Amino acid sequence: TLRHIFVRGTYRYPNLHRRLDVPKDAQVFMTEDGSNYRKPVPQLRARSESLQIQRLADRDPARVNEIIDHGRMSGQAVSLPPSAWTIDDILGPNVTDKETVLSFAQIAADAYVLDPGEGDWEDVGGGFNYTEDFGWEADGLRGHIFADTENKTIVIGLKGTSPAVFDGSETTSNDKINDNLFFSCCCAQGGQYLWKQVCDCKTSAFTCNSTCLVKSLKEKNRYYYAAQDLYHNVTALYPDADVWVAGHSLGGAVSSLLALTYGLPCVTFEAPAEAMAASRLGLPVPPGYNLGYHQERAMTGGYHFGQTADPIFMGTCNGAYSGCTLAGYAMESVCHTGLVCIYDTVQDNGWRVGLGNHRIKSVIHEVIQKYDSPPKCEAYSDCVDCFNWEFFESHNNTSTTSSSSSTSTTKTRTTTCKTPGWWGCLDETTTSTTSTSTNTTTSSSTCKTPGWFGC
Repeated sequence: TLRHIFVRGTYRYPNLHRRLDVPKDAQVFMTEDGSNYRKPVPQLRARSESLQIQRLADRDPARVNEIIDHGRMSGQAVSLPPSAWTIDDILGPNVTDKETVLSFAQIAADAYVLDPGEGDWEDVGGGFNYTEDFGWEADGLRGHIFADTENKTIVIGLKGTSPAVFDGSETTSNDKINDNLFFSCCCAQGGQYLWKQVCDCKTSAFTCNSTCLVKSLKEKNRYYYAAQDLYHNVTALYPDADVWVAGHSLGGAVSSLLALTYGLPCVTFEAPAEAMAASRLGLPVPPGYNLGYHQERAMTGGYHFGQTADPIFMGTCNGAYSGCTLAGYAMESVCHTGLVCIYDTVQDNGWRVGLGNHRIKSVIHEVIQKYDSPPKCEAYSDCVDCFNWEFFESHNNTSTTSSSSSTSTTKTRTTTCKTPGWWGCLDETTTSTTSTSTNTTTSSSTCKTPGWFGC
């Protein structure tokens, strides 16, 4: 059942963090895709199963933040020893069960609302009064907190603000900024003319300064850091509970990044591929995997549901005339982390690829409910993002220059013989000394911070 709703500001209200406690007898309704139609929230049921997750042994928020901050500042993840990791047997969602998958999709749905007067918003931090400021509820990241009857399992459903690709120009560009930082090769540069460029890190054709790129990603008001704050508040309320996360679209990608950080089971729907974003944030990987290649990891506990008719999920929404491009989005990433669970609606039902298939309403009613069972979840560890781009680091390089000179002396005949004799010239021999100076200059560069794609 729905227990709490959190709102964490990102752009317009960066200090906003509010919580609404849902009364036990409150009437809770669900809306879909921004429609005015409301319907009561159905009883949500989820079956669990045992699974293994490889995660950090020390997941204290302060320790995790230290690791992530190092990755943010250096531009690459910390290489941790095997002792820093553990493989835990925990309970997670049973994604082979149709009812469980459907419940998670409904948790990831667009919005949950209460009747007017049901519950009061409480400021979690900051002490700011936003009650009279119209529009604050539309800003930032919203988290719907569900719990079982015994508070042993908590599910966080994360939702970002509505994407402008559907809602038009009247919406904010917050999602567009995040999407083009996370899911494009180089801040939406070097691609389609209509893509909204969100940094200036491309140095030449298909060459990107990854130091510049990471700097653009590390601002604290981005969705990932808002999700961390929200998660910390939920675990403070339920310190002994198992936490699962879910989300749709951008909310699904952020859910996965949060789950990778703290080692949580995660179920997403139609989420854009987020392995590239995880590497740019500096999230660590266990020993035996290449730094920055989270798509190679096993035992993450992440499941990404999607369909072949959704170009955002499939990583194909980047053509010159695609809906994403026309709205300014640069969706170039193709690699998910964890396991990918694909409904082949194109082959099975003859669907045409289109953005309308990305909506959660379509996912619930036309896909999950129509199929007899969920698809098989598989790993795509050999996937490669931005294969035709070259990335380089540009910080902490030093150049040294050395010069050396050498002098040589030779003797040469400098006059013409005026008195030749039997045994040679009878003139006095005169010599002159000529000094030849040769300067040689050599330069060498020492890389102090090697990166994934060079110095």
